[in-house]
Amino acid sequence: MTRFAIVALFVFALFLPHAVSAQAGTFTADGKDFLLNGHPFQIISGEMHYLRIPPEYWRDRLLKAKAMGLNTIATYVFWNSHEPEPGTFNFTGGADLATFLRTAQEVGLYVVLRPGPYACAEWEFGGYPAWLLKSPPVTVRSMDERFLASAERYFKRLGQEVAGLQITHGGPILMVQVENEYGSYGSDKTYMGRIRDMIKGAGFDVPLFTADGPTQMASGSLPDVLPAVNGATGQEVFDTIRKFRPNGPFFVAECYPGWLDHWGEEHAKVDAAETAAQLDWMLARGISVNLYMFHGGTNFAFMNGANYGGRFQPQPTSYDYDAPLDEAGRPTKKYFVLRDVIAKYLPKGEARLAAPKTDASIEIPSVELTAYAGLLDNLPPPVRSSAPLSMEDLGQSYGFVLYRTTIAAPGTKLLSIDTLRDFAVVLLNGKRVASLDRRHKQRSVTLEVAAAPARLDIIVENGGRINYGKEILDNRKGITGQVTWGDETLTGWEMFPLPLSTLPAGNAGGPKEGGPAFYRGTFRLDRTGDTYLDLRGWEKGAVWVNGHPLGRYWYIGPQQTLYLPGAWLRSGVNEIALLELESHTSHMVAGLREPVLNMLLPDKLQPPMPKRTARAVKLLSVDLVREGTFVPGDEPQDRTVLAVKGRYVCLRSMSSLGNDPFASIAEFYLLDPSGAVLQRATWKIFAVDSEELVAEDGHAENAFDGDTETIWHTQWGSAKPTHPHAIVIDLGEEVTVGGFRYQSRIGNSPGKIKDFQFYVRQQPFEPAE
Repeated sequence: MTRFAIVALFVFALFLPHAVSAQAGTFTADGKDFLLNGHPFQIISGEMHYLRIPPEYWRDRLLKAKAMGLNTIATYVFWNSHEPEPGTFNFTGGADLATFLRTAQEVGLYVVLRPGPYACAEWEFGGYPAWLLKSPPVTVRSMDERFLASAERYFKRLGQEVAGLQITHGGPILMVQVENEYGSYGSDKTYMGRIRDMIKGAGFDVPLFTADGPTQMASGSLPDVLPAVNGATGQEVFDTIRKFRPNGPFFVAECYPGWLDHWGEEHAKVDAAETAAQLDWMLARGISVNLYMFHGGTNFAFMNGANYGGRFQPQPTSYDYDAPLDEAGRPTKKYFVLRDVIAKYLPKGEARLAAPKTDASIEIPSVELTAYAGLLDNLPPPVRSSAPLSMEDLGQSYGFVLYRTTIAAPGTKLLSIDTLRDFAVVLLNGKRVASLDRRHKQRSVTLEVAAAPARLDIIVENGGRINYGKEILDNRKGITGQVTWGDETLTGWEMFPLPLSTLPAGNAGGPKEGGPAFYRGTFRLDRTGDTYLDLRGWEKGAVWVNGHPLGRYWYIGPQQTLYLPGAWLRSGVNEIALLELESHTSHMVAGLREPVLNMLLPDKLQPPMPKRTARAVKLLSVDLVREGTFVPGDEPQDRTVLAVKGRYVCLRSMSSLGNDPFASIAEFYLLDPSGAVLQRATWKIFAVDSEELVAEDGHAENAFDGDTETIWHTQWGSAKPTHPHAIVIDLGEEVTVGGFRYQSRIGNSPGKIKDFQFYVRQQPFEPAE
């Protein structure tokens, strides 16, 4: 942004109407309306996260929120960024929350504060610091006293920083959230009460609220805390909240004008007209609303999170979110559509503010990265251990770890990593052998050792900790189990932590091809401005410009460019550094005026999906040996039958526990008459009526692959066929069946089977007519 533009925005801010007073006031949520200093107040809010925005741009983004008609902004507070080590706090620079809040007040905005301690938000570990996972790991979101003591320390320090910025003390904070969407995770009211009390004990005296989806509010709310709803639209808002607060006030804490992305999946798009209609309906009826997100920003460095929807789904660097302000803070068509809606509900006498202006982005001509430094040639001192240690046990939170050991004898055997988190490059004597991707459940490769001793290196990337669901409890990174080569457990490990807080200097002499390496180059600018670095031609890695970590790139997409804020550039010489993990076809980088956020390329590591046509089979009553119901829960459930011989079995789902049209199985076993588990090595899918092969890896073989993290799931993407659903297995040989074991997918997830039928047959099932 130019100096002229910054001055203009500052002058504009001085004349904003209805500026937020710096005098102590009141805000209450006890009646049918929110009351601000005794007068009804409708919250019209937009979410933005200060840690996803360069601090040089905070005022610009806040002014654009005000110009859209918002009177409030909401923000999460990410614990991991403020307490990177136990007892060591950071509230400076981009983490200077107090300055962000004061800036919001200066431009005429109130604040809804969402301090967690859990945030979700597609942020690394949902905002929890990784040191909570160091052995012995604490149990987050629980009554684990070690966790609660750490959370209380965080809240007390947070209160010291910003409790004085509540409206009751002359600041902009109107409300503070207790936890976040806890009802989708658990129902422990004692735990929620402890978090509420910590927030109060830290000096927060404004109204508190919880936020949950419509069906989770009973589990996540507290009697003495305002319940807000996430994702509800239309009459559902009133119907949901009235169960807990018959008279309101009514607050939608998350209304979604956009949505999140994952690596390897299409960039999300949400229709502007649909969002505008939903917003108009709610504002016309006095409902208070927070748009999640108004401005998404960027997951700089390694701060992206991940989901787990049957498989590991890391989020990309861009958090554009298809929001009203794009990743670079530029108003989109959606911004102006929503601005027109909000204008209808501005307080009487408040003038509509002028539309904001944004500086043009710049181009950077192609830059060749000519300096090279091999990763294996620039290692820190190792940590030695008989067995691999996790990233957390190495005292590291983010980045990479190099695991090194020696293979003593030649041979060709299966190298297996238990457990790989999340992406690995395997090298033998410095030469690349394979890459393994947790997204595809890859953790083994056949390794040929021609001569011994041989040096085995495994470079493991933490691709982002899971931020949602029960899977957050299993979030350690690196190699978290043993590594075997054939029947041999490999020992004698050296581990080289690579958080990449500092980078090695490149050696001149031109780029080289080989293992993972750092590349450097310089470029000159006459003027600065926002741009987007085009990484097409590179494969997988991370980028730094003038020492600022921009984040990760990955050729699979959908994101092909990295946002480079103009505030991080300088007139004259600029330096770019890049870590490349894989082979690549380019040594050039250029800056574009527009981002490339929706370009998917073929994933070289993705295993081929089964090629078969979904089909149903004829099921006869003579082959039905058991029918019944599975109960809710995550534990395996055994069902016995009178001993029967057969080669073909069918489990038929008649309904689901969630009353949805789906069926799924994490693992399926057969039991002999004594209750022992039968072998599954010869099993094959004979028929399946539906399996999701596009939106996720839900193919039927996942039901007996030995991995509870992979599931068979009926279609849910392009089609949603209804019950009944059937999976038919050819056992490869005739066996005596005495029962079966059903392991559902974990958590409060769709497709968990309720009513079932189980068939056994000696001859193949005939096709349905």
